[in-house]
Amino acid sequence: MSRIATPFVLSEADLTTLNQLLSKGKDSIRKMNRARVLQFLHQGQSPEQISDLLGVSVATVYNLRKRYNQQGLQGSVTEKARPGQPRKVTQQVEAQITQLACSAAPDGRTRWTVQLINQQLIKLNIHIDDESVRLALKKVNLSLGLKSSGVLGK
Repeated sequence: MSRIATPFVLSEADLTTLNQLLSKGKDSIRKMNRARVLQFLHQGQSPEQISDLLGVSVATVYNLRKRYNQQGLQGSVTEKARPGQPRKVTQQVEAQITQLACSAAPDGRTRWTVQLINQQLIKLNIHIDDESVRLALKKVNLSLGLKSSGVLGK
């Protein structure tokens, strides 16, 4: 036996806020789609119809409905914070790279290369790739080939 869906009704204030949000059109597409989902739910359309209209999954429609009931309009339309991947090249690692690049080149070499710096970092138990070393040097505006950068000495 299937469950009878309870009608989804937005308050007048929430409906006005949604209409203003959609009429401006200055927010992210994801936020606008969430607002449209809530608007279509209020109009009585089924989650399957909304899914087809907006190109979102049916689960997204159900989740938005549930979030609106639990958190209200702001909680359902706005995105949660995403912490992201922590930086691998911290300021301390950048300082270590700069210090190595500005020091005297290893024996038998006239200058540091990105690969040599990375090998030295591995000996110091700092594991990053050559591209990260290059980008850190670029950020500090150090070029391993320029005499004026202070890397090569005089």
